[in-house]
Amino acid sequence: MTSPVRIGILVLLLALAGCGSEGPAKSENYGNILASPGTCSAAPAIVCSTDADCPGGDTCNGLILVEQEHPTGWMRADCLACHVVNNMHTINRTGLPDEQVDLAGIQAIIANQGLSSCPLCHGSNGVTP
Repeated sequence: MTSPVRIGILVLLLALAGCGSEGPAKSENYGNILASPGTCSAAPAIVCSTDADCPGGDTCNGLILVEQEHPTGWMRADCLACHVVNNMHTINRTGLPDEQVDLAGIQAIIANQGLSSCPLCHGSNGVTP
C-alpha cells in the first residue's frame, strides 16, 4: 500500500473512532418542555404559549416543535444530526410527577424507531412529506 493510501485509511479510522457517544448521558436541557411554545391540539396551525391562546377549549401542546423555539433546526428532517440519542429523555423535564412520565418507555421507542420516533411527539418540525 502506498503512503497516501495508508494516511487516508488512518484518518478515516480516527474520524470513525470519534463518532458516537459511549460516555454517560449528559441529558439535553430545554427547560420544562410542556411550557414551551407549541401548537393547539385541534388547530395545529396556531402557535400557542398557553391553553388560553387556543380556540374552543383546545390545549396547547408544547411538545410540538415550532420555528420560534427551534430556529436552528427548523425544517431539518435529520434530528439526530444535532441531538445525541444517548442524551435524549434521560431526565423528566415536563413538570409532571416522575410516575406520570415513562422515560424508559420513551427511550425504548427511540431505540426501536430511531429518527422516525421524533415526529410521534414533536411533530413535523416544518418538514413536509
